Amino acid sequence: MSMLLPDPRLYPRVDPDNLLIRLAMALLTEREAGRALTRAEALKDAIAAQLAAADDSVLNAALRHAPSQEVYKAVWQAALDVVGQVGNERHAVIFALPVVLVAGCKGRAELPERLSDVDALSQLLRQHGVIDAQAECFISGKLVHPDTLEGLSFSQLYRYSRNLADAGRGLPVELPGDPAPVKDDCVLVRYLVGVAMREANGEMPVKLGGSMGAWGMPLMQLLGEQLKTANVTLFPIPRVPNWLREAHRQGQAARQEVNLQVFASNIIRKLREYSLPITAIAAAHDNGELRFTISTPGDDKNWAAHAWPLAPLDSVERIAEEFIGLMRECQVEDVRLVKEVQTDREHGIPFFVTVNDPAAQSHGLH
Repeated sequence: MSMLLPDPRLYPRVDPDNLLIRLAMALLTEREAGRALTRAEALKDAIAAQLAAADDSVLNAALRHAPSQEVYKAVWQAALDVVGQVGNERHAVIFALPVVLVAGCKGRAELPERLSDVDALSQLLRQHGVIDAQAECFISGKLVHPDTLEGLSFSQLYRYSRNLADAGRGLPVELPGDPAPVKDDCVLVRYLVGVAMREANGEMPVKLGGSMGAWGMPLMQLLGEQLKTANVTLFPIPRVPNWLREAHRQGQAARQEVNLQVFASNIIRKLREYSLPITAIAAAHDNGELRFTISTPGDDKNWAAHAWPLAPLDSVERIAEEFIGLMRECQVEDVRLVKEVQTDREHGIPFFVTVNDPAAQSHGLH
């Protein structure tokens, strides 16, 4: 439970029939280090057996019906480990690089569905050591939609990582690029998918996870140049590459973070143009969302709202802390965090707490 905002997500009862949930709970409740290691291996062995049989049903059910975030995280991480830990044989490392696209235009436009020069991207990443200089690696220049990426199952990735003979043709499945639509101001996320071959007992050919290095700025510039579109203001924000399914998750979270920043800066700028006082409010709602408003006392017209649907591994406390930090950067002093979970709707329409609502006046605010 967050000390800043309540977590509004409701979790189902434990499903005793799901093997992976049982194994994850046994792991989480084990206090002896040696036995915990044994239980962790048992969880991964069970997932590996199912993925090798091309059966995602038990894993999907475990993630869908996880009785807590801790159980979800244990099963998710074990599945990532199973896909990535092939052993001492030559195998494929399947990864993706998320790119958050902050775009704006007057009217409508479309961003390109692929990079114009993917070789320049590969060269830049090799130059900065993100991809090993000698690695056999293929990066598709297509900008893949998150829904397309989500369609790749863990069992497919398990099979591809073990059976691909080379990286030259990428994945044996069609991952089309998406010509991202732009209307007014928007925040999108797309993915650049790659395959690199790891030699038997060799080092990782691609640096996955961690923090953005010195290569972040030149990559941002390269993406901006290659995706330049008439009448569109574009600000591409690349994130570090990671295992494909984890990159998908992190890209979605990054999009939400940037979306919140864009929302806040737009309405704060507007209110300051009129020299109006500003109150920022965050509240959790019973449909599993965090909702943010920026409003001014006594004014029911000049305000704006933003909703953040919580993903399974989102941290409510971290999001609340980021919101507080963002408001400090924007020099907003009146920041309030509602301590009680709020309703999704009032009178049939989505409910947002503004400074003029009774919920904003309670003593349970930060």
